[in-house]
Amino acid sequence: MPIAIIVTDRDVSLLKQKTREYLSGTTPVWVYPDIPAPEAVEMAVVWKHPAGILNTFPNLKLVSSLGAGVEQILADKNIPPQVAITRIVDGALLSSMRNYVLMAVLNIHKQFRYYQHNQREMRWEKPEPVEIPLRIGLLGLGQLGAGIAQSLVALGFELWGYSLAPRQIEGVRCMHAENVSSSDFASNVNLLICLLPLTKATEGVLNIGLFRKMPRGSYLINVARGAHLREDDLLQAMKEGRIREAWLDVFREEPLPPSHPFWLYDSIIATPHIASITNQDNAARIIAENYVKLKAGEPLLFEVSREKGY
Repeated sequence: MPIAIIVTDRDVSLLKQKTREYLSGTTPVWVYPDIPAPEAVEMAVVWKHPAGILNTFPNLKLVSSLGAGVEQILADKNIPPQVAITRIVDGALLSSMRNYVLMAVLNIHKQFRYYQHNQREMRWEKPEPVEIPLRIGLLGLGQLGAGIAQSLVALGFELWGYSLAPRQIEGVRCMHAENVSSSDFASNVNLLICLLPLTKATEGVLNIGLFRKMPRGSYLINVARGAHLREDDLLQAMKEGRIREAWLDVFREEPLPPSHPFWLYDSIIATPHIASITNQDNAARIIAENYVKLKAGEPLLFEVSREKGY
């Protein structure tokens, strides 16, 4: 049974090569659009797949995301309910995301962009205070959120955590959706980091109501999904002085259009969705293992709950 790779935003030649190697070269691996026999495909690996493409595989049994996110797969109404959905959970993803978040947090904490501006102006001065006291809130305490929380605790920061279900992490004041709203949670912190999965319940969670609960001059880091943020609300919160600076790696429309107002704000640091990139070698290992498990009828790695959305 061949594996179809349907990924539209990057070169996946290494993924194809490594998947074949982990399966001892015995399994055909086809890369879209060169899929000669769609009826033979029982497993598809996708990322930003074309609408309706999965409907062309009548014998599909498993769809694997190439990353941790699965919202595009869950939104595809062409996938029958009996088809399993999995995602990639990889330590390399955590390492990459953690390093991005730590970079942003430390830049904010030490006000590094203030010194960059002063250097361009040839100005020698120190802000008051030199280090911004941060109370950091993490929206999302899954594998990525929990790992990042532990690293920030180790650096001595005050950490608050919010999750959809109860969690306990040493050194983190944990709250959850069953007993507090995300906006009430945000009132405790002056730096909010979004790492939530994108579901119907979390879309638009970063909104003006939440921003107005935060102290004036707060900070935002969004490395989850662009649809978590109501972009006009962020601009309004900046006008009101609620949000002083935002680090954004994800956007509702990518690439960010040249006409987008975010380009014009010095207080918005925009990066092109690079906080955490899937390691194709590691992903191929997981894909190959799930292929074997699928053929053997065994429980799959990192299977997604359609009900929960992650």
